[in-house]
Amino acid sequence: MPANVAVTPNRRGVKSRALVLDAAERVMAEDGFEAATLARVVAESGIPESSVYHYYGSKDGILLAVMERGAERFFADLPDPDRPVGRPTQHIRAVVMTAADTLRRHPSFLRLLIVFAIQPPRTSGGDLEAVVERVREMALRRLRRQLAIAFGDDPRSPMIDLLARFALATIDGAFLASQTAAGVALSEILSPLAPAIVAARRDLLRNAAAT
Repeated sequence: MPANVAVTPNRRGVKSRALVLDAAERVMAEDGFEAATLARVVAESGIPESSVYHYYGSKDGILLAVMERGAERFFADLPDPDRPVGRPTQHIRAVVMTAADTLRRHPSFLRLLIVFAIQPPRTSGGDLEAVVERVREMALRRLRRQLAIAFGDDPRSPMIDLLARFALATIDGAFLASQTAAGVALSEILSPLAPAIVAARRDLLRNAAAT
């Protein structure tokens, strides 16, 4: 159930909503979805339970709002250049390193997104799955666009789509690895990704020409 859109929050209400979402995001990222009970969110945020119900209606409403806000923050903080930054490897490396830095500042967002993509809560009624799918498609759309800019290709081509999915899967895996490997930065794990994408495109073109 999404947030109660009929409520028009005043300045105090906006701050209270943010405190609720901050608390829920923190609890879910640290202890999992089941730990983020309404009682726990109320205790962590300091906002009365009646106000939490008024704003979001249910635990699922809070969860959906957390994911929506996380996506808005993440993509708003992620530059989207509209022209090549140097050669293809340089452009892709700039895009990947910017994404790594953005994830470093917003780690809870991708952590929750991956968890809920793999195992969505049974009570979400499909709403959460729709949010996750929409966020993933936004990420793929951006990657397709940036790869197309880097190579001068059509962003709608199957090859660009395949490379974008490869890049997104690599970023997901690298992020998970960085969360479990103390002292290893995400940017360090992702440093080979740009030349790997360039090499993969070259190989795909070679195979296409041979068939």
